[in-house]
Amino acid sequence: MENKYQKNVKSYDTIVLDALIEAKMKEVKAEKDVTKWGYFFLSVLLAGVVYLVVKLSTGVAVGSYLTFLLSDIFLLIWLGLLFIGFHFFTMKSKYFEKKEKDFDELKEDIIDRASDIWNSPELERKKLLQYQELKEKYDINLYHK
Repeated sequence: MENKYQKNVKSYDTIVLDALIEAKMKEVKAEKDVTKWGYFFLSVLLAGVVYLVVKLSTGVAVGSYLTFLLSDIFLLIWLGLLFIGFHFFTMKSKYFEKKEKDFDELKEDIIDRASDIWNSPELERKKLLQYQELKEKYDINLYHK
């Protein structure tokens, strides 16, 4: 009689490598988010600086800088977007650092325990194929830390 739990059983090495691939994908996504918010922040900053240079070069009399900022709705919106962009950039940077640390720890753990995971000659041959596939498809190098 066949056990109903053995139908879709994955080997331990496959489960470990799937977790590593998932961690890598989360790291890559987090890196893309950091890049996206960094570009957003720099774009908003540049647009505001250009606006300020144009506005001040037209000869507007500036009695008080605070009055100048509060009287122009575009500058208020610019400051708000600048704050939001910086906030999300720093938040996504911290998230990326966490995901990068998680991936590196998992990778180092797999490298350290490779002899336990692939503990037979048959699994040893399978390991080399899996390492090569990870390097080619996902840019994960398990040959060294």
